[in-house]
Amino acid sequence: MILVFCLYALLASTFTIGKMLLYFLPPLFLNAVRMSLAGLLLLAGYYLFVVKKQRIKLVDWLMFGLISFIHIFIPYATEFVALQSVAPSCAALMYNLSPFFTALFSYLWFEEKMTLKKWIGFGLGFSGIMYYIRPDFACYDLTLDMSYVLLLISVMSASLGWVTVRHFVKTRKFSILFINGIAMLLAGIESLAASRAIEGDVLLPWGHMQNFLVLLALAVLISNVLFYNLYGYLLKKYTATFLSFVGFVTPLFTALYDWLLLGNVVHFDFFITIAIVGCGIYLFYQEELQQGYIAT
Repeated sequence: MILVFCLYALLASTFTIGKMLLYFLPPLFLNAVRMSLAGLLLLAGYYLFVVKKQRIKLVDWLMFGLISFIHIFIPYATEFVALQSVAPSCAALMYNLSPFFTALFSYLWFEEKMTLKKWIGFGLGFSGIMYYIRPDFACYDLTLDMSYVLLLISVMSASLGWVTVRHFVKTRKFSILFINGIAMLLAGIESLAASRAIEGDVLLPWGHMQNFLVLLALAVLISNVLFYNLYGYLLKKYTATFLSFVGFVTPLFTALYDWLLLGNVVHFDFFITIAIVGCGIYLFYQEELQQGYIAT
Protein backbone atom coordinates (compact mmCIF):
# COMPACT_ATOMS: atom_id res chain seq x y z
CA MET A 1 0.00 0.00 0.00
CA ILE A 2 2.92 2.33 0.73
CA LEU A 3 4.14 1.88 -2.86
CA VAL A 4 0.79 3.16 -4.14
CA PHE A 5 1.26 6.46 -2.32
CA CYS A 6 4.90 6.65 -3.44
CA LEU A 7 3.59 6.30 -6.99
CA TYR A 8 1.54 9.47 -6.73
CA ALA A 9 4.17 11.34 -4.78
CA LEU A 10 6.29 10.90 -7.91
CA LEU A 11 3.47 11.85 -10.26
CA ALA A 12 2.78 15.14 -8.47
CA SER A 13 6.13 16.58 -9.53
CA THR A 14 5.73 15.79 -13.23
CA PHE A 15 3.07 18.42 -13.95
CA THR A 16 5.36 21.26 -12.89
CA ILE A 17 8.36 19.79 -14.72
CA GLY A 18 6.28 19.40 -17.88
CA LYS A 19 5.20 23.04 -17.71
CA MET A 20 8.83 24.16 -17.35
CA LEU A 21 9.96 22.06 -20.31
CA LEU A 22 7.44 23.83 -22.54
CA TYR A 23 9.52 27.00 -22.16
CA PHE A 24 12.18 25.29 -24.29
CA LEU A 25 10.29 23.27 -26.94
CA PRO A 26 6.79 23.12 -28.48
CA PRO A 27 4.56 20.35 -27.07
CA LEU A 28 4.55 17.75 -29.85
CA PHE A 29 8.30 17.92 -30.50
CA LEU A 30 8.93 17.83 -26.74
CA ASN A 31 6.79 14.70 -26.53
CA ALA A 32 8.76 13.15 -29.40
CA VAL A 33 12.12 13.80 -27.72
CA ARG A 34 10.96 12.69 -24.30
CA MET A 35 9.21 9.48 -25.37
CA SER A 36 11.88 8.39 -27.82
CA LEU A 37 14.59 8.82 -25.18
CA ALA A 38 12.49 7.06 -22.52
CA GLY A 39 11.61 4.17 -24.84
CA LEU A 40 15.23 3.55 -25.80
CA LEU A 41 16.27 3.74 -22.14
CA LEU A 42 13.64 1.22 -21.02
CA LEU A 43 14.40 -1.20 -23.86
CA ALA A 44 18.12 -0.99 -23.06
CA GLY A 45 17.34 -1.81 -19.44
CA TYR A 46 15.13 -4.70 -20.49
CA TYR A 47 17.72 -6.30 -22.76
CA LEU A 48 20.51 -5.77 -20.22
CA PHE A 49 18.78 -6.96 -17.07
CA VAL A 50 15.56 -8.82 -17.85
CA VAL A 51 15.52 -10.51 -21.25
CA LYS A 52 13.32 -13.54 -21.41
CA LYS A 53 12.56 -15.17 -24.72
CA GLN A 54 8.96 -14.79 -25.80
CA ARG A 55 7.48 -15.05 -29.22
CA ILE A 56 5.91 -11.80 -30.42
CA LYS A 57 2.92 -12.44 -32.66
CA LEU A 58 1.43 -10.08 -35.24
CA VAL A 59 -1.53 -9.43 -32.93
CA ASP A 60 0.97 -8.42 -30.22
CA TRP A 61 2.48 -5.77 -32.50
CA LEU A 62 -1.00 -4.46 -33.22
CA MET A 63 -1.59 -4.28 -29.47
CA PHE A 64 1.72 -2.45 -28.98
CA GLY A 65 0.62 0.07 -31.59
CA LEU A 66 -2.76 0.56 -29.92
CA ILE A 67 -1.16 1.00 -26.48
CA SER A 68 1.40 3.48 -27.79
CA PHE A 69 -1.37 5.60 -29.29
CA ILE A 70 -4.00 5.63 -26.52
CA HIS A 71 -1.68 5.10 -23.56
CA ILE A 72 1.22 7.43 -24.42
CA PHE A 73 0.76 9.61 -27.50
CA ILE A 74 -2.74 10.99 -26.95
CA PRO A 75 -2.50 11.60 -23.16
CA TYR A 76 0.87 13.36 -23.28
CA ALA A 77 0.34 15.25 -26.53
CA THR A 78 -2.99 16.69 -25.38
CA GLU A 79 -1.68 17.41 -21.87
CA PHE A 80 1.40 19.27 -23.14
CA VAL A 81 -0.67 21.34 -25.56
CA ALA A 82 -3.10 22.23 -22.76
CA LEU A 83 -0.27 23.07 -20.32
CA GLN A 84 0.72 25.97 -22.56
CA SER A 85 -2.27 27.89 -21.20
CA VAL A 86 -3.34 25.98 -18.08
CA ALA A 87 -1.63 25.84 -14.67
CA PRO A 88 -0.04 22.51 -13.63
CA SER A 89 -2.28 22.40 -10.57
CA CYS A 90 -5.33 22.56 -12.84
CA ALA A 91 -4.02 19.61 -14.87
CA ALA A 92 -3.42 17.63 -11.67
CA LEU A 93 -6.96 18.35 -10.50
CA MET A 94 -8.43 17.32 -13.85
CA TYR A 95 -6.66 13.98 -13.52
CA ASN A 96 -8.75 13.31 -10.41
CA LEU A 97 -11.52 12.45 -12.85
CA SER A 98 -9.56 9.38 -13.98
CA PRO A 99 -11.09 6.95 -11.42
CA PHE A 100 -14.56 7.52 -12.88
CA PHE A 101 -13.39 6.78 -16.42
CA THR A 102 -11.25 3.84 -15.26
CA ALA A 103 -14.21 2.38 -13.35
CA LEU A 104 -16.35 2.67 -16.49
CA PHE A 105 -13.74 1.06 -18.75
CA SER A 106 -12.98 -1.68 -16.19
CA TYR A 107 -16.70 -2.43 -15.88
CA LEU A 108 -17.02 -2.74 -19.65
CA TRP A 109 -13.80 -4.74 -20.12
CA PHE A 110 -13.38 -6.79 -16.96
CA GLU A 111 -16.95 -6.63 -15.60
CA GLU A 112 -15.68 -5.23 -12.29
CA LYS A 113 -18.74 -4.31 -10.24
CA MET A 114 -19.25 -0.91 -8.62
CA THR A 115 -20.96 -1.43 -5.25
CA LEU A 116 -22.64 1.13 -3.02
CA LYS A 117 -19.64 1.10 -0.68
CA LYS A 118 -17.32 1.89 -3.60
CA TRP A 119 -19.51 4.79 -4.70
CA ILE A 120 -19.46 6.12 -1.14
CA GLY A 121 -15.66 5.88 -1.20
CA PHE A 122 -15.60 7.72 -4.53
CA GLY A 123 -17.91 10.37 -3.14
CA LEU A 124 -15.76 10.93 -0.05
CA GLY A 125 -12.58 11.22 -2.10
CA PHE A 126 -14.08 13.59 -4.62
CA SER A 127 -15.78 15.73 -1.96
CA GLY A 128 -12.47 15.94 -0.08
CA ILE A 129 -10.70 17.33 -3.14
CA MET A 130 -13.57 19.72 -3.90
CA TYR A 131 -13.47 20.93 -0.29
CA TYR A 132 -9.77 21.69 -0.60
CA ILE A 133 -9.87 23.51 -3.96
CA ARG A 134 -13.11 25.42 -3.40
CA PRO A 135 -11.34 28.83 -2.89
CA ASP A 136 -9.56 28.40 -6.23
CA PHE A 137 -12.74 28.32 -8.27
CA ALA A 138 -13.15 32.05 -7.77
CA CYS A 139 -9.77 32.52 -9.49
CA TYR A 140 -10.47 30.53 -12.64
CA ASP A 141 -12.44 31.35 -15.71
CA LEU A 142 -14.72 28.32 -15.90
CA THR A 143 -15.59 28.95 -19.55
CA LEU A 144 -15.14 25.71 -21.43
CA ASP A 145 -12.24 26.22 -23.82
CA MET A 146 -10.04 23.95 -25.85
CA SER A 147 -7.44 23.55 -23.09
CA TYR A 148 -9.95 21.93 -20.75
CA VAL A 149 -11.28 19.75 -23.57
CA LEU A 150 -7.74 18.56 -24.30
CA LEU A 151 -7.14 17.78 -20.62
CA LEU A 152 -10.37 15.80 -20.52
CA ILE A 153 -9.28 13.82 -23.59
CA SER A 154 -5.92 13.22 -21.91
CA VAL A 155 -7.58 11.86 -18.76
CA MET A 156 -9.96 9.60 -20.67
CA SER A 157 -7.25 8.22 -22.94
CA ALA A 158 -4.83 7.60 -20.06
CA SER A 159 -7.55 5.76 -18.12
CA LEU A 160 -8.39 3.55 -21.09
CA GLY A 161 -4.68 3.03 -21.70
CA TRP A 162 -4.01 1.60 -18.24
CA VAL A 163 -6.98 -0.76 -18.52
CA THR A 164 -5.58 -1.93 -21.87
CA VAL A 165 -2.11 -2.44 -20.40
CA ARG A 166 -3.58 -4.44 -17.52
CA HIS A 167 -5.34 -6.73 -20.00
CA PHE A 168 -2.13 -7.15 -22.04
CA VAL A 169 -0.01 -7.89 -18.97
CA LYS A 170 -2.44 -10.51 -17.70
CA THR A 171 -3.04 -12.26 -21.03
CA ARG A 172 0.37 -12.20 -22.70
CA LYS A 173 2.69 -12.05 -19.67
CA PHE A 174 5.08 -9.56 -21.28
CA SER A 175 7.42 -7.64 -18.97
CA ILE A 176 5.96 -4.23 -18.14
CA LEU A 177 9.42 -2.81 -18.88
CA PHE A 178 9.25 -4.20 -22.41
CA ILE A 179 5.65 -3.05 -22.99
CA ASN A 180 6.38 0.49 -21.86
CA GLY A 181 9.66 0.62 -23.79
CA ILE A 182 8.05 -0.38 -27.08
CA ALA A 183 4.99 1.83 -26.49
CA MET A 184 7.04 4.93 -25.65
CA LEU A 185 9.39 4.49 -28.60
CA LEU A 186 6.45 4.12 -30.99
CA ALA A 187 4.72 7.12 -29.38
CA GLY A 188 7.91 9.13 -29.88
CA ILE A 189 7.84 8.33 -33.58
CA GLU A 190 4.13 9.23 -33.76
CA SER A 191 4.81 12.52 -31.97
CA LEU A 192 7.68 13.36 -34.31
CA ALA A 193 5.44 12.82 -37.34
CA ALA A 194 2.70 14.97 -35.78
CA SER A 195 5.22 17.68 -34.85
CA ARG A 196 6.62 17.79 -38.36
CA ALA A 197 3.13 18.13 -39.84
CA ILE A 198 1.80 20.71 -37.35
CA GLU A 199 4.76 22.54 -35.78
CA GLY A 200 7.14 22.47 -38.76
CA ASP A 201 10.83 23.19 -38.18
CA VAL A 202 11.75 23.38 -34.49
CA LEU A 203 14.80 25.14 -33.06
CA LEU A 204 16.60 23.42 -30.19
CA PRO A 205 17.29 25.53 -27.06
CA TRP A 206 21.06 25.71 -27.57
CA GLY A 207 21.44 28.73 -25.29
CA HIS A 208 19.74 26.93 -22.40
CA MET A 209 20.71 23.36 -23.19
CA GLN A 210 22.03 22.52 -19.71
CA ASN A 211 18.80 23.56 -17.97
CA PHE A 212 16.72 21.77 -20.59
CA LEU A 213 18.67 18.52 -20.29
CA VAL A 214 18.43 18.51 -16.49
CA LEU A 215 14.65 18.96 -16.60
CA LEU A 216 14.30 16.42 -19.40
CA ALA A 217 16.33 13.88 -17.43
CA LEU A 218 14.13 14.44 -14.37
CA ALA A 219 10.95 14.08 -16.44
CA VAL A 220 12.12 10.84 -18.07
CA LEU A 221 13.42 9.34 -14.81
CA ILE A 222 10.40 10.22 -12.66
CA SER A 223 7.53 9.79 -15.10
CA ASN A 224 8.64 7.43 -17.84
CA VAL A 225 10.96 5.12 -15.87
CA LEU A 226 9.81 5.13 -12.24
CA PHE A 227 6.11 6.00 -12.47
CA TYR A 228 5.10 3.91 -15.48
CA ASN A 229 6.95 0.78 -14.40
CA LEU A 230 5.90 1.04 -10.76
CA TYR A 231 2.28 1.50 -11.92
CA GLY A 232 2.59 -1.53 -14.19
CA TYR A 233 4.04 -3.58 -11.33
CA LEU A 234 1.20 -2.53 -9.00
CA LEU A 235 -1.40 -3.53 -11.63
CA LYS A 236 -0.44 -7.14 -10.87
CA LYS A 237 -1.87 -6.74 -7.36
CA TYR A 238 -4.41 -3.90 -7.53
CA THR A 239 -7.10 -3.05 -10.05
CA ALA A 240 -6.67 -0.08 -12.40
CA THR A 241 -9.79 1.45 -10.81
CA PHE A 242 -8.31 1.37 -7.31
CA LEU A 243 -4.93 2.73 -8.42
CA SER A 244 -6.52 5.61 -10.29
CA PHE A 245 -8.77 6.34 -7.32
CA VAL A 246 -5.78 6.79 -5.00
CA GLY A 247 -4.66 9.41 -7.53
CA PHE A 248 -6.95 11.77 -5.60
CA VAL A 249 -3.91 12.45 -3.38
CA THR A 250 -1.79 13.86 -6.25
CA PRO A 251 -2.81 17.53 -5.73
CA LEU A 252 -2.18 17.05 -2.01
CA PHE A 253 1.40 16.00 -2.70
CA THR A 254 1.74 19.04 -4.95
CA ALA A 255 0.64 21.27 -2.07
CA LEU A 256 3.05 19.46 0.24
CA TYR A 257 5.96 20.10 -2.16
CA ASP A 258 5.01 23.79 -2.23
CA TRP A 259 5.22 23.85 1.56
CA LEU A 260 8.49 21.93 1.89
CA LEU A 261 10.39 23.33 -1.10
CA LEU A 262 8.91 26.78 -1.67
CA GLY A 263 7.88 27.76 1.84
CA ASN A 264 4.21 28.27 0.96
CA VAL A 265 2.12 27.82 4.11
CA VAL A 266 -0.34 24.91 3.96
CA HIS A 267 -3.78 25.78 5.33
CA PHE A 268 -5.41 23.58 7.96
CA ASP A 269 -7.87 22.52 5.25
CA PHE A 270 -5.01 20.51 3.78
CA PHE A 271 -5.04 18.11 6.73
CA ILE A 272 -8.84 17.92 6.78
CA THR A 273 -8.73 16.91 3.12
CA ILE A 274 -6.15 14.19 3.81
CA ALA A 275 -8.50 12.74 6.44
CA ILE A 276 -11.55 12.81 4.12
CA VAL A 277 -9.70 11.32 1.14
CA GLY A 278 -8.08 8.72 3.39
CA CYS A 279 -11.50 7.53 4.59
CA GLY A 280 -12.70 7.23 1.00
CA ILE A 281 -9.64 5.25 -0.05
CA TYR A 282 -10.02 2.94 2.95
CA LEU A 283 -13.66 2.16 2.10
CA PHE A 284 -12.83 1.50 -1.55
CA TYR A 285 -9.84 -0.66 -0.63
CA GLN A 286 -11.84 -2.79 1.82
CA GLU A 287 -14.57 -3.39 -0.76
CA GLU A 288 -12.04 -4.41 -3.42
CA LEU A 289 -10.58 -6.91 -0.94
CA GLN A 290 -14.02 -8.41 -0.26
CA GLN A 291 -14.75 -8.67 -3.98
CA GLY A 292 -11.44 -10.44 -4.55
CA TYR A 293 -10.16 -7.86 -7.05
CA ILE A 294 -7.00 -7.21 -5.00
CA ALA A 295 -4.44 -9.97 -4.65
CA THR A 296 -3.51 -10.81 -1.05
